[in-house]
Order: sequence, then structure tokens, then C-alpha cells
Amino acid sequence: MILKKTAIIVCVSAAMICGAIGLSMRLTEAKELEMEVSNPEEATTTQEQTKVYDEGDNIPLYYDDEDVLLLPIRNVAQGLGGTVSWQKAPKKVIITYKGKELVLEPGSAQAQMNGYNITLPAQPKMINGCLYAEASALSDFFLTEVLWDGTKKQISLKTKEGASPIIASDLLLGKNEGKEYNLEIPVIVGLNDASYEKGLNKEIRLETQALADEFMLEEGETVFNLQFEKGFVSEDFVSLYWKGAKGEQPFYKTININLREQKSAILSDMLTEDVLNEMKASGDLTEHSLFYITQQKELAIFDATKADFIPTIVPTVEDKLGGQWNAKYDNLFFGND
Repeated sequence: MILKKTAIIVCVSAAMICGAIGLSMRLTEAKELEMEVSNPEEATTTQEQTKVYDEGDNIPLYYDDEDVLLLPIRNVAQGLGGTVSWQKAPKKVIITYKGKELVLEPGSAQAQMNGYNITLPAQPKMINGCLYAEASALSDFFLTEVLWDGTKKQISLKTKEGASPIIASDLLLGKNEGKEYNLEIPVIVGLNDASYEKGLNKEIRLETQALADEFMLEEGETVFNLQFEKGFVSEDFVSLYWKGAKGEQPFYKTININLREQKSAILSDMLTEDVLNEMKASGDLTEHSLFYITQQKELAIFDATKADFIPTIVPTVEDKLGGQWNAKYDNLFFGND
């Protein structure tokens, strides 16, 4: 049977499995995105078909104390239209979906996505003969969003529209002579230009390694930690920011990439000269300022020399920045042709 657009509905049940709450899972295919599901149960409506996973199947598990949701990899992957295969030696599971590949190893947080090394938020684990992974890892790979409906007590994974790249992460770790670093590296997967994607990821990794090498040569601070957060991400633009510290000293970094033109974006190229001068005069923009674009398409500016990370948030379509974006960025962010 050919069905369209998939949403996975996870419903709370009373079962306890391995110290976790066992959740029943309904896999519902609504007619929008072509895919094939084997042996679906009879539906009660002509609009969608539903396959129900209950306590007899490999069902999602929720660890209340840790606020962690684990999803059964095979059920989720196959339900969303992907394929799953096992490699016996070394023991790994290979998930393919829309031209992407994710390779997982039970008991290891190290994985590969499209050939890039990445680090998962938690190790995939075997439970009752089924391999489970944390929901966030699968959500990123399948480009789905996790939604919580408090009224219905349901968790839903729904496929996102568009073709935004995946922002995975890896860790750069090092320790020597009483100094150590733990730096998170973004891994960007799914760009239209594979050659540019490979070069971009290499550049980001080399820049992060240079930060680590510089730290190891410095006198004084003994620990360097750095974690990144996603800002605005689309098929045309990626904005990320890092927060961390060298010992007690704060450390910040941002990256803003115009994917259409395959180059870094700077404020003087993005905004009109009038609004830039106004922001400098008001003190919002200084020589120490860094910026990123938030997920809500707001401009966030902060002083990289200050200990407290308190960005100045400037709405991009109202007040100060209304009509002040240069044309190509106005079109890129808001689709104004």
C-alpha cells in the first residue's frame, strides 16, 4: 500500500521495562509523502493508516529520572521509510534514509554520518534484543521534530518540510601535562554541494584543532571547554555559536555561513550602512561584538569580552531592522523576491 507523510505517535502506557516507562507507539502515515509500510493494521478512517506497537513489540522507553526518551531504531527507521541492516564484525547497525547513512555501534557514542565521525549524546544500547538510541539523535538524522502534547499525553515525531542540513557534532578531546580540553565541533551534513560540504567541515575541524593547540601552549589555565548551539539553520544559511571557558575566563565564538554564496557572512554585508552606524552609536555594536541569527530569525549581538553571555536581541522585521537588511539577505531570510 502506498501511503504518504509519516508521523510517529508515542503514547504513554503503564508498563515498566528495565526501570523505564514503556510507551506504546502508534505509527501513523498520513497521505502526503510517498512511502510504503508492510502489513499495516486496518484503519478506522480513510484518511490514514495506523500500525500500533504495544507491549509485545519493541516500544519506546522513557527514563523519568533522567528525562531521556529512547526509541527503537528499526521500528522508527523503517516506519519513516528508511532501511536498517546489521554488520556482524565489528557489530554495527547501518541506517539509510533519503541518501544519508548513519552507522551506529551498540555501547558506543562514536558514530558515522555520511562518512563523518560524530559523537552521539548517549550510547545506543541493546534492550531485550532491540537496539535503542536517544530520541534527539534519530530526530536530527531523520529531520523530524519531537512534539509533546500534554493534553493527550503523546509524543510525536513529525517530518519537517524543506531540505535543511543536519547539524551533528563531534568532540575534540585532549590531555597533557596537567592541561585538558573538551571542544565540541559542529558537523554539517546534507548540503547540495558535497565538495563544498567536505571542505567546510575540514575547515571547521582545523580551526577547532588550532584553538586546542594554542591553549596547550598557553601558560596558566588548565581546562578548556567549548560547546556549540544551533541558531538559524536553513538550506541557504547556517548560524552557530559557541559558549565555553578557559579556566575561569569565558570564551565565545560564532559562525555565520551564506550557503548560497558559500562564504562567511558579516554584518557589514548583511545590513545597511545607516542601521550599522545607528547600532554603533547606541553601543549595541562594538569592535568586540560577535553575532548570530537565532532560530526565530532575530539578530543576536553580544560582547565577547564579557563574562556574562547576555545577547542583545534585535527583531529582524520590526523596529530597528525593519527594511534594513540588504536585498539578498532580506530574500534569504524572509523570501522577499
